[in-house]
Amino acid sequence: NMVYSKKLNENKLSNKERMLVCISPSPSCEKVIVKAIDLAKKSGSQLIALYVSSLSKEELNEVNKTQLKRNIELVEQGGAKIETIYAGDIPFQIIEYAKSKHVSKIIIGRSVEKRIGIFKKMSLTDQLLSLSNEFDIYVIPVYDKYSISLRKEDFYLSKKKVILSLLILFFCTMISFVFFLFNFNDSNIIMTYILGIFLISFITANKIYCIVFSLICVLIFNFFFTFPTLSLSVYDSGYLITFLIMFIVAFMVSGLSSRIQQNSQISSKIAQRTKILLETNQILQKEMSKEGIIQKGCEQLYKLLNRDIIYYTFENNELNLSFLYPNQNKSILLQEIEVAKWVATHNKRAGASTHHFSNAKFFYLAIRANNVSGVVGIYLGKDRLDIFENDILLAILGEIALALEIEKVIFEKNEADLKAKNEQLRADLLRSISHDLRTPLTSISGNADMLISNSEVLSKDQKHKLYMDIYDDAFWLINLVENLLSVTKIENGTMQIKKEPQVVEDVILEALNHVSRKKIEHTIHVQLDNELVMANIDARLIIQVIINIVDNAIKYTPKDSNITIHAYQKNEQIIIDIYDDGYGIDEKEQEKIFEKFYLANNKIKDSQRGLGLGLALCKAIVEAHGGIIKVSNCKPHGALFQFTLPAVILDLKDQAMFDFE
Repeated sequence: NMVYSKKLNENKLSNKERMLVCISPSPSCEKVIVKAIDLAKKSGSQLIALYVSSLSKEELNEVNKTQLKRNIELVEQGGAKIETIYAGDIPFQIIEYAKSKHVSKIIIGRSVEKRIGIFKKMSLTDQLLSLSNEFDIYVIPVYDKYSISLRKEDFYLSKKKVILSLLILFFCTMISFVFFLFNFNDSNIIMTYILGIFLISFITANKIYCIVFSLICVLIFNFFFTFPTLSLSVYDSGYLITFLIMFIVAFMVSGLSSRIQQNSQISSKIAQRTKILLETNQILQKEMSKEGIIQKGCEQLYKLLNRDIIYYTFENNELNLSFLYPNQNKSILLQEIEVAKWVATHNKRAGASTHHFSNAKFFYLAIRANNVSGVVGIYLGKDRLDIFENDILLAILGEIALALEIEKVIFEKNEADLKAKNEQLRADLLRSISHDLRTPLTSISGNADMLISNSEVLSKDQKHKLYMDIYDDAFWLINLVENLLSVTKIENGTMQIKKEPQVVEDVILEALNHVSRKKIEHTIHVQLDNELVMANIDARLIIQVIINIVDNAIKYTPKDSNITIHAYQKNEQIIIDIYDDGYGIDEKEQEKIFEKFYLANNKIKDSQRGLGLGLALCKAIVEAHGGIIKVSNCKPHGALFQFTLPAVILDLKDQAMFDFE
């Protein structure tokens, strides 16, 4: 029901009529915003605020920055969505954005002060009307107009740029002298100076430079290349028109060059931020741990904003400091922890540049997917993020939240899989024990009852057979318990392996003394290529490996079969082959035979009972010694188990000593 209602609300929101209000850093824009909010509420429309500027944030003076901040806050209070675009052609961008968002009405302010002059510029409203008739345009009259005032920095001339500009004019003058000596047309000289102005405007990107050096170019041309030369006076009055046109063209070219450079810088910033967003997505996808996601996400935020970043995790209604980038003074952060707690609890932004805890140094936002999982803080001081930075910030926070949610889902899935696996192992163990323990215990209790009840009537041979059956069943139970305990210790990491140099022949013979009593039904051969084969092993565990493999061979081969144990050294390894001439093992079974609770052919017979732990234990012990174990079939028939152990390398003196003994 919650999902359905959420989708229903989204559909209602998407079906709402959309209105677009254009905002600017002008004081008169406040009136436009208030009217737009009022119109949207009365008509039940969704309001979108758009700020299109040909200037970057850094190029606005302090007055305009403050007013723009005030206008944005007013829009936010009205519940409107804010978008920002940096572009040169403002009317065109407004129309294109309105089309992409399916806006039906555009609200814009217009000054009632009329401009005087023949060359007055067409107003923004008139330009919008001329570009498209698809929208209803509401014009709000205002009595003051917004103008971009020049900053003090705009009038500051850098020595380096002045010298560079003078050098460009010097080279242009030298080239012009060559043209003048060869009686080239004046237009060639004029074009040379226009090229110089273009280079100066491209290097300096400042209108003051363009105006000053455009004027200097006209004066140089007049002084050196018009008659009378070396004088600012002219004989031909037509040169006055030439000077005027030359100045206008030079100034316009320089202005276009500055605008191109400015747009290039804006595009570069947008491309850089977009690249950071794409990198963030790729980097977070590679991180598998929660800590890694938080660290990489904060590093990407720092790259984007170049501001100090702090991250708090929020779990079980507790807020814990998780990450600082770069390292900061924690005393300042601890003073603002209450702000972060408020954000985590209320799931709202707070801190610097907001209405909640506005005195804080950091701007705090919640990281949330389904629930709040953390709080990120961004150092602002008295500054404010521009709209574009805010949009990219929200996109990165969304990527972090999604990555954390995926990590949580994967972690819960792994835990569920592990729990299911443990439950399956427990079920397999109980199923096997219910059969395999009941059979020998029933046999032991039955034979014991027979001995107690019929002891006097049973012959000596019959009693001996019953005793041996009880012994075999008890011995099998002892081996079963030993295997279970050993597997548990290895998996828990509590088994201590004490490696010592051991003679492999002694280990094999000791193991054969403890194999199944049914070994008398088979012929067991021991073959060593060298009598002095020594391995660095825990003899007790390797004896258990040999017992399990030989018992397995006895169990699954017919009577009178041959079982061979072949030990030899190859380089720094001892290789032990245990093979028989029985039926062999199917290739499909070979891949699973070392798994716990796996029985060949999945058959459990009283004559071949087992839990499927013996070979799994063998693999664990061999690998704990740094060796490998594998199984294959012999030719023409039979099974071969081969495992390796670390060898003890003896020098000549040690070899001679053992040979002497």
